[in-house]
Amino acid sequence: MVRRAFTLVELLVVLAILLVVAGVLFPVFASAKARAHSTQCASQFKQVSQATLIYTDDYDQRYLPINHQVGGTPSSQNDRTWVQLLLPYRPGFDQFFCPENRTGKSVVASTFDADLVAGDTSSRYYTASQKVNLGYNFQYLSPVVREQSGWAARTRSQFDIQSSASTILFVDSAVQDASTGQVIGGSWLVVPPCRYTADPIGRAVDTFTGSSAGNTEVYTPSRGWEGGSENVEFRYGGAWTWHTGRMTVAMLDGSVRSFSPSDLTRGCNFQANWQGFIQNSAVYKWDLN
Repeated sequence: MVRRAFTLVELLVVLAILLVVAGVLFPVFASAKARAHSTQCASQFKQVSQATLIYTDDYDQRYLPINHQVGGTPSSQNDRTWVQLLLPYRPGFDQFFCPENRTGKSVVASTFDADLVAGDTSSRYYTASQKVNLGYNFQYLSPVVREQSGWAARTRSQFDIQSSASTILFVDSAVQDASTGQVIGGSWLVVPPCRYTADPIGRAVDTFTGSSAGNTEVYTPSRGWEGGSENVEFRYGGAWTWHTGRMTVAMLDGSVRSFSPSDLTRGCNFQANWQGFIQNSAVYKWDLN
């Protein structure tokens, strides 16, 4: 009985067919995986948003301060980020990270801030919580302003909000390594693309505080969006397009949506470094109007 082996031509034909099939299927699998990550991210944003609503109910309808500090010297007993303030309302720290962020999440057990008590379990989340992928719209919900005694957070009330369904709470965010330029995680704070509006006689008004521009010093991690900046922290004010050019966004009513960067600039004449004015508060999704 004669046994035939595959010829070289037959093997090459089979390999070519397999390569064609792989070329067709791999993009499909990648797209399906991206959609799954986007769905998971939206679910996590939803859960953290619900936790925020419960928090506001517990604290006289007021939103989260960016951090809570009692006393002059930071310690694990008197310094908490907004993420830490929400941890009692959520079952896990991982819910604060976008699944598309595969840059290496902070290892909780090794993230101790130097000025906190090393080895104290209550300090473990302090540094890690500043690299979560939910960027807080703090400039409108809890602006930090300089007062005579120092910096103070002016937390907003739910009663200050005109439309919770159209006001941003959290946005997908990113942060990069200053030396390598690589994205290494998220940013716990984000800033809006526009800051000022004009009063009836044309004077600039700072919408972060409601005062005339320049009268109040406000803490901010950057000077607004910079458009085409190479620095991912400043291009969209800390926000980032983790999902194929789009961002997961949670609104104050707990709803979660998918926005493009241009969606987040609607209603304002966007220019770098807050030079453009808010022109239509009704469609501008950041402020309380």
